[in-house]
Amino acid sequence: MFSPLPQKLWDRTRAAHLLNRAGFGGTPVEIEKLHAMGPSGSVDFFLMTEPDDELFPPPELFEPEPRFQLTKRVKEAVTEVDRKNLYKDLRRADRLSMLDLRLWWLNRMRYTTAPLREKVTLFWHGHFATSYQKVLDAWMMWVQNETFRQQGMGKFPVLLKSISRDPAMIRWLDLFQNRKNHPNENFAREVMELFSLGEGHYTEQDIQQAAKSFTGYRIVPETGSFRFFPNQYDSGSKTFFGKTGPFTGDDIIDLITAQPQCARFIGKKLWTFFVATDPTEETVTGLGELLLSNGYDIAATLRVIFRSEDFYSPHVMHHQIKSPVQWMIQTTRMLEIPLPDAKVLENSLASLGQVLFEPPNVKGWDGGRSWISASSLLYRYNLASYLLSGKARVLGGYGTKTAEVPLSTIVPVSARSTPGDLIDLLAFRIFNYQLLDKDRASYFAFLEKKPVPYTDPIVKDLMQIMMGTPYYQMT
Repeated sequence: MFSPLPQKLWDRTRAAHLLNRAGFGGTPVEIEKLHAMGPSGSVDFFLMTEPDDELFPPPELFEPEPRFQLTKRVKEAVTEVDRKNLYKDLRRADRLSMLDLRLWWLNRMRYTTAPLREKVTLFWHGHFATSYQKVLDAWMMWVQNETFRQQGMGKFPVLLKSISRDPAMIRWLDLFQNRKNHPNENFAREVMELFSLGEGHYTEQDIQQAAKSFTGYRIVPETGSFRFFPNQYDSGSKTFFGKTGPFTGDDIIDLITAQPQCARFIGKKLWTFFVATDPTEETVTGLGELLLSNGYDIAATLRVIFRSEDFYSPHVMHHQIKSPVQWMIQTTRMLEIPLPDAKVLENSLASLGQVLFEPPNVKGWDGGRSWISASSLLYRYNLASYLLSGKARVLGGYGTKTAEVPLSTIVPVSARSTPGDLIDLLAFRIFNYQLLDKDRASYFAFLEKKPVPYTDPIVKDLMQIMMGTPYYQMT
């Protein structure tokens, strides 16, 4: 299975599909460049692009040492008034850091030269769902985000071991409370249920024994970094998955990832995120075998997926509902405008149900149809209208004070005199595929009584009509 797409079937529509799923969409010019590379070259482009870290220096965050000192001052405050004021300073610094971190990542997704790297980072963020609401430390959230970025396309067992030592995860799942004489089972349970195996593939005894292996994992408050405390580690014998020994946390992860079910579980998660929901049993089995054979190499697995005929199936293309983040980044890239300002971004993503670094629970976002409701759909339509209006203020450093859609670039004079030319040009930019006759007819009806050549307001109105359809919510 996973037969490669034949060269003869490679076209602009499939190139656009790869650009949307392996990244965050783009312009017709970018699609044409990808189309010219062919199916193999296009996949290589996503997988082999050099990291662009130098373009995105770390955000200015409230770092561990000053945070530790301020927290200490809060605890040592002599009066209640001093304590409350210092606590307000602490919370204010945390909130501003978190806002900066979200904007930093959104801008990185918008302007990255390595889109798959950011898309994979977003995938793992939903998989290892960790929320600032409990972690309460933007620096720790950034460290975890960087771990996903640096290791997310490598070997899954290596990433899973790194996450077991991740300060944000340690706080999120109470691993710092896991002591030799008083085990805390939260992480041991979730590492199997949510991160590697799924429900029904382990026992309560497996959880209890695994919890003992993850004792001694701690965070150094002065540095916000991981440290192993041997005096809190249970070095005794444990029995896990029918095997007995003085297992460490890394040993437990090795035993977990040796299970074929783990490979099936991760394969299904990858397919659901990048391809389609509800993969067949044959697909899940094939993905599991692929991951086991390549040592859980995520990049190698994605190469097979993105080259496969299945990835370009009519049942896959244009059948995935855009997440709010995908909608925002893809829309601004398609319109060739910067992201709107912080207030619009924060309010929009909150209203649409996807605030970065604040997933709803340990399972992350459900995705799919959960992204769409009557209110969220209307919000998307209105947001499209706002971005098209040119009134949207933009983030500092990424453009002018407002974001005017470059209509003269999007629709040159040569396409403004014939309705068919205008419709086809805009439809490919907005939808990335050739319209059905019935859909083209509705746009012809709109243009029927409009004078030619079509002015910017007419072009903008037609774009708004197209973006205000259910079709635009799909990718």
